[in-house]
Amino acid sequence: MDGGRDDVQFVSSLNLMRIIFLLRQASFQVVAVAALVCVCSTMSHAATRGAHHRHRTPRVASPAYSWENGGVDLSPVTVQAYLIPTTPTTATFVRKMHVENGALSRGTHYMTRPDLRSRDLFILQITQSLEGGFDSVNMYDRGILSWGLMQWTAWTGSLPRALGYMKARLASTHRARIWQKVFVDNGLDVEGNQLVAYGKPLANEADMRLAFRGTVKPGMYDPKLVTHWVTTMARAGRQSDIAQLEIEYASHVVDGVLTQRLDLPYHSPGRAGVTAADLASGDPYAEALIFALWTNNPRHAVAYVEAAARAARRLSTVDDPALWRPGAFSDALFRACLTSRFGNWQARASMIAAKASTVRTASAGSLCPFERDYQTLLAARKVKRLEELASRRQMEKRARLLAAGKLTPSPSSERRGSRVAGRSQMKPDLSSVPGRVETAQSRPEGSALPAESGISASTAAAPPKMPALSPRSAGTILQDRESDRTAQP
Repeated sequence: MDGGRDDVQFVSSLNLMRIIFLLRQASFQVVAVAALVCVCSTMSHAATRGAHHRHRTPRVASPAYSWENGGVDLSPVTVQAYLIPTTPTTATFVRKMHVENGALSRGTHYMTRPDLRSRDLFILQITQSLEGGFDSVNMYDRGILSWGLMQWTAWTGSLPRALGYMKARLASTHRARIWQKVFVDNGLDVEGNQLVAYGKPLANEADMRLAFRGTVKPGMYDPKLVTHWVTTMARAGRQSDIAQLEIEYASHVVDGVLTQRLDLPYHSPGRAGVTAADLASGDPYAEALIFALWTNNPRHAVAYVEAAARAARRLSTVDDPALWRPGAFSDALFRACLTSRFGNWQARASMIAAKASTVRTASAGSLCPFERDYQTLLAARKVKRLEELASRRQMEKRARLLAAGKLTPSPSSERRGSRVAGRSQMKPDLSSVPGRVETAQSRPEGSALPAESGISASTAAAPPKMPALSPRSAGTILQDRESDRTAQP
């Protein structure tokens, strides 16, 4: 670029010399025309040099996820009325689901399969298929106003918590104007953990019904007011910045649910208590089912998880879930949900169980990135398990042949046996040493420990506990209960 500036300066000097030369031998009109020609020549040369040295504008990289499309989406929102059916049987069932006349807007912005690269996104995609997309809005149940990926509700308090997180994140990243444009300008704000509609805090259910539905009577609503709120919330979910914050907040919720300490007497070595993630032992489909139940009814979800844990514990002899039979907890939880009459839990469990069975036989091209990684881990674990079983069968067959005298031991095994026998003969007799506590290994077979030792036979014969497994993550090796069953001899 310095060379370009020198060329322009040289041309300007040359043109100035031409003007001076013409001033000495031409009239004023001729000098003016010549000066205009020189100026145009200088500007043309500078533009040519600038175009030659101008750098190319770097190409903007494509977004990493489908919801990071940028820009403001003000596309029309389709608001649908929801009316309770008039058939008596259907109406009774619908009322048991705690719904009423209202309105809704179905989701149009979702996570796509290429987006699912981690465990949290995989679980949230399953939740999305059950609850709705980024811009789903529901105003026909006792939640009064439900919105977003997890259908956060105003009545339970989950909506103000989610919106409060988004407001704080936008303010901390210098994007407060988005909150102002999307929410405040349309009459909605958050103060602490409380919604504010048109400057008035909504402290109870009556305030929420009056602000969002126009009346406190259940089943009644103002169509214009409801349409305004459905449109406002749907357009908010369609903005890429808001969608990203929905993912962030929902991921925190997933971690909180799966790492919550349960009221169970089981534990891993060195740590008190047990969590839902410990019980699932890395099975993403069991974790997805737990979270799908929790988003629908947290209290009943915890009860189902604890009941499934007790059923799995009855099949084992230890309290550490890592040492339970692979898949015992997952099988018990799916069985309970598939026969449940609570809400739509049976349908939720059926959908997730179908996904779990498909991943083992589906082609890699039909799976999301996370499921492809999981399928690879299942195949590797199954091969390892088959190799262990083949080695065990070979050792058992050799032992039977040696016992029957049909196979002579190799010299190396004889030398190894003689060394073991020699060490056993050289071992001193410590049974008479004062203060020695007899153990299950030192006492004769079938004898009992002395009562004064203070050690029970079950404690002495108990095997050492295995170390705790590493914490769950998207990269943790997941348990394959199906491979363990199919690989049995």
